[in-house]
Amino acid sequence: MAHYAEVKIGDRFGPFTDFEDCVGQDDQVADDGRYTLTYTVYADLPQESHISAVRKLKAALEKHAGIRVTDYEERPKTPEVTLYGQHDKEHFSLIADTAKPPNTLRLSVSTPCFLPPGVKQQKF
Repeated sequence: MAHYAEVKIGDRFGPFTDFEDCVGQDDQVADDGRYTLTYTVYADLPQESHISAVRKLKAALEKHAGIRVTDYEERPKTPEVTLYGQHDKEHFSLIADTAKPPNTLRLSVSTPCFLPPGVKQQKF
């Protein structure tokens, strides 16, 4: 995402990885180790450059990565931008948006539920 947005990931924050238990359709949580992962990085980028960076990212993701943009909003007066996307085949989602503190652009990807290799899936 940083490559497509033509931004350099900052070293003030992150990267952050967040592993969470998968929650089933009826709010059940399995004991087999399945998990979701969210990976987030931040770019130090002047706020007035956020919209143009995310426009580049949006165009590249739609053209080259099979991402369907599910929500996109530009707020030029602020300036701020928010992009939500989904890869329908592989079921991961992503976010690119203006974050705090000022001059911070967040890039984040979240996976669907994964089962660790070699583990038998628990049935409900």
